[in-house]
Amino acid sequence: MKKYIVLAFSCLVTIGMITSCGSKSKNDNSAEENVSKVEIKPDPPKKKYVQLAEKMNASMPKVWPGGMRMDRAEAVSANEYKYYFTNTKEFAVSPEEFVRASKPAIAIGLREKDDEDVKMFRKDKMTVTFAYYKMDGTLFAEVKITPNEYAE
Repeated sequence: MKKYIVLAFSCLVTIGMITSCGSKSKNDNSAEENVSKVEIKPDPPKKKYVQLAEKMNASMPKVWPGGMRMDRAEAVSANEYKYYFTNTKEFAVSPEEFVRASKPAIAIGLREKDDEDVKMFRKDKMTVTFAYYKMDGTLFAEVKITPNEYAE
């Protein structure tokens, strides 16, 4: 349980730094790409990751100082694990700035953590995704860390 708290705390510190400093972007005119994609059904998640998510979700939500709440974890597919967070305060940066600033810190956390779950992620070459939502339930940003980004 401590390992999840440490991982989440490192994410929280990164988020705190991002939301408390930096420029505010009032105009977010980012154009969304409308690309039609062929939906490929991913492999089902491994049982050990489903059990890990169930174990974590039993104690959710977890609220941390600074306005961040970890809502749940999910084994998305055989090679992806996802954490869901809600920021209870207004984000002070644009989604692009948030992803750019938090991605390196999260990758370093995954690279240097020495707990069993993170070791499993590294061994199985899992993509770890962190989804951050606003209080109104809309997705603010998604930080996806691939095995190449946190490899030793």
